[in-house]
Amino acid sequence: LPLREASCSICLEYFQDPVSIHCGHNFCRACITQCWAELATNFSCPQCRQTAQQRNFRLNRELANMVELVKQLKLPPTKEPEAERKSHQTLFLFSGASQGSTAGSEGRERKTPGI
Repeated sequence: LPLREASCSICLEYFQDPVSIHCGHNFCRACITQCWAELATNFSCPQCRQTAQQRNFRLNRELANMVELVKQLKLPPTKEPEAERKSHQTLFLFSGASQGSTAGSEGRERKTPGI
């Protein structure tokens, strides 16, 4: 399974063409379009159930870029909160700063790959 922050809560896969809706939640464009296909009004968020009168969503380019980075990192799936926390730390490390050497917590030097 993909990381929760990089996956759609409807299809449970990595976001494909992610969009943000009225409440701020994100979904694949195809997933939210299919979810709302039969509706003419009262468009409800599948996650929080907040409704809107119009079908509005906007492309979330930042999220699309983040999903591509996560896919490139090929992080292993996580199920437990502790393992998930470590994955977030890994993502932060890799998305962090510059290329080159950084000192580890024990004072050892390690290489950090650039993206």
